[in-house]
Amino acid sequence: MFFDYRFWHFLTRPYELASQLQTGTMRHFNKRLFIVFLAGIILFAIREIWGMGTEALTSLMTTMTTTDYIIARYASLAGTFIWSILYIAFHSFGVSLILSTLTKIPYQKLVPLQVLVTGVLLMEKAVLFIVFALKGVTVGLSFLSFGPLAVTVMENWYLILFMNQLTITSALIITLQYRFIRGFLVDGRWKEQLWILIGLHVAMALITAAVAFIPFDSILNSLFGGGF
Repeated sequence: MFFDYRFWHFLTRPYELASQLQTGTMRHFNKRLFIVFLAGIILFAIREIWGMGTEALTSLMTTMTTTDYIIARYASLAGTFIWSILYIAFHSFGVSLILSTLTKIPYQKLVPLQVLVTGVLLMEKAVLFIVFALKGVTVGLSFLSFGPLAVTVMENWYLILFMNQLTITSALIITLQYRFIRGFLVDGRWKEQLWILIGLHVAMALITAAVAFIPFDSILNSLFGGGF
């Protein structure tokens, strides 16, 4: 039996997607995957062109010529293009591999789920960008996360960044993944799988918060601002 991979339909019915993947043959998945990649690349590019995340380049305007600055902006845009592909690929395929290892569900069956998850993450980024664009300013903390609350009661910046990774979207994604996994497991180990999902998201939040401490500003200044 054949069934069509419909993004919006299965976004609210992950259990149905799991069931049909076990009994039927999926069609039109590559088309939806291409759309997700294309939409993500365009979103990341628009954010970069608008100036979101390029604060480090702004300071270089005082130390370099206009031509050098334009080259730096084009290099930044190219880096954003590459990063968007890596970001989408990781969440679509890399996380599928991790979940397959943890849950024993076949990797190929998890990729359609993670394409849905990647779409949700891109929608979150789009919402944040639209709000920031309307306000004409960006901030380092997401209003969809616990970050703004954490900064009022904590002084440890690493913990604040960690809390900033715990968003409403994270809860929605865990629910989406959990409902999908329940469609595959028949041994009643659902609570165990739920804790595995939560642990995975917490671990990724810890790693992402740590990455924020990498001195990208210094690296950019070294690359474009006159040597090491």
